[in-house]
Amino acid sequence: MQAFLRFLRINFSHLPSGGTVRNVQAIDYADYHLYNCKDDLVPKLFNAFNNKTIWVTGASSGIGEHLCYALDKAGARLIMSARRESELERVRLACNHSDKHLICIMDMQDVDSIKPTVNDVLSKVGDIHILINNAGITQRGRVEDLDFSVYRRVLEVNYFAKVALTQALLPHMQQRQSGQVVAISSIAGLVGVAYRSAYSSSKAAIIGFMDALRAEVSDQGISVTTICPGFVQTNIVDTAKREGTAKADADDSMITGGMSADDAVEKILLAIAKKQAQVNVATGAERFAPYIQRYFPRLMYRIMFKVRIKP
Repeated sequence: MQAFLRFLRINFSHLPSGGTVRNVQAIDYADYHLYNCKDDLVPKLFNAFNNKTIWVTGASSGIGEHLCYALDKAGARLIMSARRESELERVRLACNHSDKHLICIMDMQDVDSIKPTVNDVLSKVGDIHILINNAGITQRGRVEDLDFSVYRRVLEVNYFAKVALTQALLPHMQQRQSGQVVAISSIAGLVGVAYRSAYSSSKAAIIGFMDALRAEVSDQGISVTTICPGFVQTNIVDTAKREGTAKADADDSMITGGMSADDAVEKILLAIAKKQAQVNVATGAERFAPYIQRYFPRLMYRIMFKVRIKP
């Protein structure tokens, strides 16, 4: 409670009305981890993932790339998907057991190609034990300034492609009465963030889909896990700038100040190994946001207005 009160005091004591936070003081959250991460991680991951075939989308960079490295060490066989073959090959060759893994060129915006791709992959690898729907793009900009095509593009990748891939692979898992579907959402899907309207709505949509899927298949031997990271040090904003969903001068200070991708991946894989339903993965102030939103929504609206950063 003292840490929570300190969080509120720091965020409100120095702000003018309608102001924008540029430099929020660092807070020590070391004693407030979301779950106990002192477990002997390597044996847990090895027991959970050794000899499992795992499909990771968005595997060419960011969280997806680091998931591949960790799962490779844990003994998994990987299907690595992304658009850029050269980057996928770079990630595959950086793995300790590169010969075990398969790269799969896939454009998540081309939803019609997903089912044929799944059939082709299944013909090559047989069983797929875990699907990690990680691929995604972000967005920056005011609602009134965004071209509507940005909303369609972000929803296509962050929501519709994940649904399509899950739909295509689900009958295979249902036939085996075994499997796990994982989606990487975001804390921004639990709490709407200014200048990220397309991103937040797409992440909220996949949370809803995963909740519904869990209700449907939990009695069929299939686990459903939703991961909601906070700020993680990845190149997601640079990708958005390259893809045209963020301006060239978009602020990425919250990303660069986030937790490392390796730290995030450790927590993500532990949640997957434990087959948890939904886990928020964050170590910064954003970790409190879902709880404030749930119990003190009016306070959360005020906080989100005051901590806006530029688009």
